[in-house]
Amino acid sequence: MNKTALYKQIQEDIKAKIKSGELRPKDRVPSEQEIMDEYKVSKITVKNALTALADDGLVVRIQGKGTFVAEQAGLSDTLKMTVRRGGAGNLVGFIIPTLKTKVIQRLVDHVEYYLKEAGFQMILWITRESSAEESRAIKELTESGVKGLIVFPTEDEKYNESLLRLSLDKFPFVFIDRYLRNIDTYTITSDNLGGAYETVSYLLNKGHRQIALISPENVNTAIEDRTAGFEKAYIDHGISIDKNLWCHVPLDILRSDDALGYITGFLQSRPQITAAFTLTAEMANLTAGSFRVALRDETPVELISFDDPGIPGVPYVAQDEKQMAHDAVELLHMRMGSEHVPQHVVVPVKLVMPPTESDENFHGIGHKEARI
Repeated sequence: MNKTALYKQIQEDIKAKIKSGELRPKDRVPSEQEIMDEYKVSKITVKNALTALADDGLVVRIQGKGTFVAEQAGLSDTLKMTVRRGGAGNLVGFIIPTLKTKVIQRLVDHVEYYLKEAGFQMILWITRESSAEESRAIKELTESGVKGLIVFPTEDEKYNESLLRLSLDKFPFVFIDRYLRNIDTYTITSDNLGGAYETVSYLLNKGHRQIALISPENVNTAIEDRTAGFEKAYIDHGISIDKNLWCHVPLDILRSDDALGYITGFLQSRPQITAAFTLTAEMANLTAGSFRVALRDETPVELISFDDPGIPGVPYVAQDEKQMAHDAVELLHMRMGSEHVPQHVVVPVKLVMPPTESDENFHGIGHKEARI
C-alpha cells in the first residue's frame, strides 16, 4: 500500500513527466479538475501539489489560464545534456532567484525571445533566493562553456565571491534588476529611485504627509534605491519625514507565516497613516490584507505599490520588463565582442492608474480617490 501523501504522489508524478520530457517547458499541466478526476482527490489536495511544484520553480500558475511547465534548469544532468545536444557556443545562462513574481516571469519570457533573436539559446537556473545555489549555478554554467550570463541576484545578497570573480576575469555577464554595488560591471535596472520619488511626490502633492513605507528588509539595491527615492521626495518638497512610519519587514519574518501579523501590528500602532507606498507587489497584498484587520472603515488609507499587485483599484509603478530584457541582451552581446567598459542602463518606469468604476472616483481596499 502506498503511504505517500496524495498531494506528494501527484507532485512526484508531474515531476517525473517533466523530467522524462512528456511535459516540456511552457506545456500546460492538466487542470485542477482533470487531476481531481484522475486521482479521485479533493481540490485542496490538487492545490497543495501544484503549489509545491510552483514553490520548486517547476511550474508557473497563471490566474485564469492554468498551470504551465516553467522554463527552468538547474540540474547538472539537464545542463550537460543541453550542451552535448546543441554545443555551448550559443548558450547563455540566465540566473534568477525565483519564478513566483510576474516581473521575473515576464523578464524570462522577454530575455528568451531576445536571446533567440540574437542567435542564442537560454539556459535558465533558479537559485530560490540562495547565494550558495547562485554560486553553484555560476560555476556549472561557466565550466560548461556558456558564452555569457545574465544574473538577477538573490534578495538578501550584498556580496558573492563567484560574481566578483566573474568581474575580475572579465567574463561576459550582466546584472538585471538588482546588482551589487561593489562589483563594477554591466547593469540593467528600472528607475527604482525615480519611480519611488515620483510616486511619493504625487502623494505629497495630494496633501498626504503621514505616508507609510512598507517593504522587505533593506538588503538589496532595488529596495535601497526605492527607499532613497521615498526620502528624497520629502527632502525636495521641504517636508519633515517621520521614519517611524517606515516598515522594513525582516526577511525571516517575510518568509514565514508571521508577515501579515507583523504588518498588521505596525499599522494598528500608527493610526495617523493616511497613505501607504509598498515597495513590492508582495508587500502590497500583505498590506491590503492588514488594512482589513487594522483599520476602521472610517479611516481610509490610499495604497500605491511598486509593481502590479493585481488588486483592483490600486495604482502601481510599472516596470518595462520588455525593454530591460532587450537592453540586457544587447549589452551582453556587445560585451562579448568588445573590451570590458562597465555601464549602468536605467530603464524608465511609469505610474499606472487603474480603470475606475465611475468617472469620479474608485474605491479599493480602504482607499480614497486616487488619480493623477
